[in-house]
Amino acid sequence: MKAPNVGKWSKHQKLSKDEFLQSYLPPTTPFSPDSLWEYAENYKSVILKPSGGGGGAGIMKLTSIGDEQYLVHAGPSKRVVHGKEETVAYIRSLFRPKTYLLQPHLSLGRISGRPFDIRVMVQRQKSTEPWIITGWLAKLAGPGYVVTNVARSRGKVLPLRKAIAESKIACSPHLLQELRQVSFAIARRLGRAYPNLREVGLDLGLDQQGKIWFIEANFRPAISLFQKLPDKSFYRRIKALRSQPTR
Repeated sequence: MKAPNVGKWSKHQKLSKDEFLQSYLPPTTPFSPDSLWEYAENYKSVILKPSGGGGGAGIMKLTSIGDEQYLVHAGPSKRVVHGKEETVAYIRSLFRPKTYLLQPHLSLGRISGRPFDIRVMVQRQKSTEPWIITGWLAKLAGPGYVVTNVARSRGKVLPLRKAIAESKIACSPHLLQELRQVSFAIARRLGRAYPNLREVGLDLGLDQQGKIWFIEANFRPAISLFQKLPDKSFYRRIKALRSQPTR
């Protein structure tokens, strides 16, 4: 059954009603110039992302560097812009034709200076059955990129445990258990909102203090990332469950 076409803002609003999940959701609001400057003042670095679309397209980072100067990082390119009006005009020139959202820039865990996040595949065969986690991995951004999307940034995938170990983040011994709890809570909340949903590819951030953050829920996740892992067992498991018909 075809997955619903739902934007990031709608998903955020659904998830924010879950008391357990609230502490895992970055502060998020639709873009406006006033909101941008409020976020820039409160957080210094701000992520701007389109509510619709995927693949890391259109995402940019704004950092306040003082004296009304702002560093805008979009794709592999960086530009310093002077003045608020000029900065808003420049950012809007980079916007895709979609609603944009603002979030604080998360200081994600890094490997060799490059940020990574976590993809968790959560699936169910039909709406009356429980969700199961069928695979997870780490997505490492390519050199010079803000986004961790592997294709867009020319990054790579790593086994999750290997990435966490190489990042040297001081993680809780219960981190993987917490990742499971958060993933299941997100899937259950979204599954109630969208009953036909059978699989979700969750992007979760792990900051440099070892805290988990929700980044995105993909309703049409590509499973080719899991094919890139040395061990293909996750890929086979995901593909097998995906190919089973709803009963």
